[in-house]
Amino acid sequence: MSSGKILDQTSELTVQDPRRAINPPQLQALSSSAELGLGDYWRILVKRKWTVITFVIVIVTAALIVSWRMTPIYDGVARINWSRQMPNFFKDDASQGAVENGNDPLSLETQIRILQSDFLALQVIKNLGLDKQPEFAGKYAVKTSGGLAISDSPQEQLEREDMLIRLLHGNMRIMQVGNTSLIEIRYSNPSPQMAAQVANAIGNAYIEQNIRAKFDSTMQAANLLSKQLADLQIKMETSEAKAVEYQKQHNIIGIDDKTNLTTEKLNELSKELIDAQADRIHKDSIYQMAKSGSATALGLSQNGALSGLRQQQLDLQAQYAQLSTLFGPSYPSVVQLQNRLKQVNKSYEEETANQVQTLQNDYEAAVSREQMLQNALNEQTVEANKLNVDAIDLKILQQEAESNRILYNGLLTKLKEASLQAGLNSSNIRIVDPARIPLHPARPNIPRNLEFALLLGLVGGVAMVFVLEALDMTVRTPDQIESVSALPTVGVIPFRSLHEESALRGGISRTLKPAPVATAQSMLPIAYADPQSETSEAYRALRTSLLLSSPGRPPRTILFTSALPQDGKTTTSVNCAIVLAQQGKRVLLVDCDLRRPALSKILKLRPEIGLSNVLSGGAKPQDVILATMQPNLFLMPSGPLPPHPSELLSSDLMRELLLRWHEEYEHVIIDSPPVLSATDGVLLSVQVDLTVLVVRANRTTTPALRRARDLLLNVNAILGGVVVNAVDMSSPDYYYYYSGYGYKYGRKYGGYYSDKNAPKLENAGNGPDSASLDDAEKPATGSSGS
Repeated sequence: MSSGKILDQTSELTVQDPRRAINPPQLQALSSSAELGLGDYWRILVKRKWTVITFVIVIVTAALIVSWRMTPIYDGVARINWSRQMPNFFKDDASQGAVENGNDPLSLETQIRILQSDFLALQVIKNLGLDKQPEFAGKYAVKTSGGLAISDSPQEQLEREDMLIRLLHGNMRIMQVGNTSLIEIRYSNPSPQMAAQVANAIGNAYIEQNIRAKFDSTMQAANLLSKQLADLQIKMETSEAKAVEYQKQHNIIGIDDKTNLTTEKLNELSKELIDAQADRIHKDSIYQMAKSGSATALGLSQNGALSGLRQQQLDLQAQYAQLSTLFGPSYPSVVQLQNRLKQVNKSYEEETANQVQTLQNDYEAAVSREQMLQNALNEQTVEANKLNVDAIDLKILQQEAESNRILYNGLLTKLKEASLQAGLNSSNIRIVDPARIPLHPARPNIPRNLEFALLLGLVGGVAMVFVLEALDMTVRTPDQIESVSALPTVGVIPFRSLHEESALRGGISRTLKPAPVATAQSMLPIAYADPQSETSEAYRALRTSLLLSSPGRPPRTILFTSALPQDGKTTTSVNCAIVLAQQGKRVLLVDCDLRRPALSKILKLRPEIGLSNVLSGGAKPQDVILATMQPNLFLMPSGPLPPHPSELLSSDLMRELLLRWHEEYEHVIIDSPPVLSATDGVLLSVQVDLTVLVVRANRTTTPALRRARDLLLNVNAILGGVVVNAVDMSSPDYYYYYSGYGYKYGRKYGGYYSDKNAPKLENAGNGPDSASLDDAEKPATGSSGS
């Protein structure tokens, strides 16, 4: 088959691949971050448990040191009972009832504020002489000379008192005891004697101040009543004299009887006026109906003459209608009957006019009577209003005189009671529990401080763990990588040294065995050096995923690249090539990293020429490809470093080489530079069947992974998935994702991977493409795989 046909078929296969239809915006929509569950939070805590433990130890140790270095503080505690106000003679029944019902404005909160007042604090300081005690006042104590106090200036005295009050308040706490009327007075001091003494002094000073305030207020009220009583007596006598004089001037005698008589007459006139108005309306309606000719209004049934005329009229009209029909209007009897009918009609009209006139006279009489009653009612209303005004003014004067008399009598009674009250008032405050000298310090409370430090350390440690986790931008688990990149995870490669593998298989703790000395075999790829190891099995799982990743047939040209250097793409590519060759397939491993090649060093080869020589025209491909230690595996080394590697890798000759190798080998594995460091990997990705992105757990960041994915998808590269490299299977990140792996995995299946079950590493000559390890380590000048 010609190279042109091969190129056309490969291009057609590439275009029709369904993975090329996925563009970066769609993948970005798919890669939305998943929500964390409870298991994820627990995994984070277990993974960073030493951070929490260290934080807790630091906080608890600091709390213990601070607590031991603190000066012991003793609390003197006194309790007083504040009962509701004793019965007060100066309060009326309503206010006294409000006090008994608990609505007294002098509440417990008010009493607590009084206990915290500056005046009471200064009184306690003076009573105990605290301003002269250096252990309390310190540098603010009163200075003495020869046993006499040195006087300060007024300004200095005020400043010193203010500081002493602050010192007392700073160590004093006043609070209500539960939902009771008890008030607790607590004072703290390094001296237990002074703590108890000051607490008791505050309670005593408060009771003394309360009694003095009550006595002073009672005496002030009594003096005020005495001064106002004389003025109130004069005011009472003056108001009574005004009421009597007003009654005489307006000739008001028996005001209540006269008021009742006037009101009764006004009511009678009002009723008569209503009846007259109704009668006038009734007669007016009859009169109007009579004028219109209504028979009902004319009273035909009551007026006999009018009723008779009406009956004659009706009879004659009936006879006239009958005879005129029989004989005609000219007949004599008909003419005679017509004359009689006219006479009766005339009489009926005259009688009707007389009846209407009678109704008109009745209506006018009703109107006249209504007007007379209206005038009488108006006169009576004026008289009643005048009487009411006079009565109201008189009533006001009488009420004022009565109020002055009641107030005078009440104040006179209160004055007598106040004189007795001043000597009988008792305090409603008593000391329930005086402060005793404390035996044990209240602070520092070392157990409580340690409990709080432990709680603070746990909370702070957990918070620090989640902050560190939020700041950690590296990828760690396959689920996280799939969520970030929207690409499948095709392989998980554990991070295990040869010493760890042997220790796990033998069940020996690596802490009990010294680190092994590096040997020639330990530097070889793990898939070749120890094919029965857990890591080798991971590479075989990767091989299976890659071979089954494409529909129809397995991919033949596979490109391994990464986002950043040191992610493990070269190690992954060489081990993947080895496990493919172990299936008996011809595999070509191409080192396309023309900037930092490493495949020749890993495979113990020392070529002088390579791919760069072929692409530049300095060598032929068949002269460069080398056989390796692994049967069926051949290497195309990178060769000398060229000045422009991107131009060589994107040349037509490179495309032709890939097409040629596509036919000559069953699989072509290509190791390329990181896509974020150079464009070589992006250029090669469009020329291969499959591109695999290698990331390093706990090192590759999510922005780097997304950027590398987008660069490859922007050129329509076929991304087969992501390989997670250097995974610590003992980490909680993987313990909860893969419970069968990690150290449990090694212990459970250690016998399966034991050395006695592992096949011996030997290279059997299976054809001209096979080479022994000793031959592979020698400089090679050619390969039979060309």
